[in-house]
Amino acid sequence: MYVELCMEFGKTEINFQQSSNLQGVIMENISTEYAGILHGNQLNPYSQYVSKEENGVVWHIKTITDEAYKNIILPMSELKEITLRKRGITIVPEKKTIQMMEAKTLLDEFYDKKCSRYFEVYFLTPTAFKHDGNYIFYPDLSLIYGSLMRKYSAFSQQMTMEDKDTLEELCRSSEVVNYRLQTIPFPLEKINVTGFVGKIGIKVKGSETIARYIRLLFHFGEFSGVGIKTGMGMGAIRCGGKKDE
Repeated sequence: MYVELCMEFGKTEINFQQSSNLQGVIMENISTEYAGILHGNQLNPYSQYVSKEENGVVWHIKTITDEAYKNIILPMSELKEITLRKRGITIVPEKKTIQMMEAKTLLDEFYDKKCSRYFEVYFLTPTAFKHDGNYIFYPDLSLIYGSLMRKYSAFSQQMTMEDKDTLEELCRSSEVVNYRLQTIPFPLEKINVTGFVGKIGIKVKGSETIARYIRLLFHFGEFSGVGIKTGMGMGAIRCGGKKDE
């Protein structure tokens, strides 16, 4: 089950630059045992980020497993206030909402719903990748697809997608045809990591099956995030496209 908890705070000085501190808020409010499990994971079953909306700031916490939902979303949804200890800030959520989607929904969509050959992917918070020991802060499709495939395969019980041949076929069959991006530093505890935000347009040249794979990955990525440090607020995405034919 994929779940999103949104906490709306109205006008506040909190922004994406406090995202890593907000991860600390999560760790303070879940069980010590489960926090230890998360620290031992190579890939996280959750993502979180801050967005600035018309009516104020929204903190999004998303989980991609039932266990993460029970251990993260449920306790966080009960909080009456949020305290950022390093900033000395305490804020009270004005509104909380929870949205759920069964994991099977993505597979049903894959098999049953026709798919556009064009996708617009919005990178809502700074996004970067780690490759051969280096930080990469541009939208390399191989790194984008590879990140999403690893996350999906690690936590999905329906389908395994971590396959080199599939990744190569996805890259051969699609290309970035337009973009509007900028680089932004993302503050972690002691360093800044450069990431990119903005929008890219992806055209699929291959079969509709390939397009459906890509759609599945990006819709999953709206919950998992893409790239590095998604538990700290990086790599949040939203996917759109032309109306399905």
